[in-house]
Amino acid sequence: MTASPRLNFETFFSMCEKHRWSFDNDVAWSEIRTDLVTQQELETLRYAALTEGFTPTYIADLLQLYCDDAEMGAFLSIQYYEEYKHFHALRRYLQACGMPITDEELMARRSTRTNYRSKLIPLLKFGLSEIFTAIFYRNLGRSTKEPVLKQLCEYIAGDEYRHLNFYTAQLEHYVQTQNVSSDELLEALAQYQHQGLEAVEDWTNFWQRNGSAYTGMEPYVILQKTLSRLAGKPISVRSLVQTTTDRSLAATFH
Repeated sequence: MTASPRLNFETFFSMCEKHRWSFDNDVAWSEIRTDLVTQQELETLRYAALTEGFTPTYIADLLQLYCDDAEMGAFLSIQYYEEYKHFHALRRYLQACGMPITDEELMARRSTRTNYRSKLIPLLKFGLSEIFTAIFYRNLGRSTKEPVLKQLCEYIAGDEYRHLNFYTAQLEHYVQTQNVSSDELLEALAQYQHQGLEAVEDWTNFWQRNGSAYTGMEPYVILQKTLSRLAGKPISVRSLVQTTTDRSLAATFH
């Protein structure tokens, strides 16, 4: 069977340029209504921001792994820029709402490094996490009553969906060209944890308390359809639901 062509960087970059938003000009910072944003929303944004702020560590590990892949290496350079842009935007919003993030908090876990056993692991780890992240920002933007937060979440969700599309295409291409079996896919999937577990110490507690309220089961439905298609047979994600919500089962994915 001929391998499906992956989404090339030129196409991805053109989409990014078409939908690029300006940190200074497109976000109405002066119009933030602090009386309309809730404490729960601010606490949720704080965890999201710290995860986005961990991007330099994520990317340092991934660039080393993908330095021999022109397409993936180029994609990671743009993803790095956009994810850190998300962090600075969320940090600025939190600062305006009286909940600043200090440099000490930002750097607290930066010494964490991950050496991946194969290229399949990060494709699953970051690709699947983008499903949660894109849906999270989309739904937070839809539910909040604060107009600037709504606007900001719409911009960030758009970026995350583009990242997700690239990862999905790259994962499909890798599975086909490397002849990854359904058993290998399941074995790697069994180790899955959202990337936030590395960035934030009490990530699973946060996810149980705040984050999952904005995603529900939708990410798992998408995951099941995507992975079943790649594996060529039905794949259950029931165990994935457990490992992403139970702290005792949480472990970094490498």
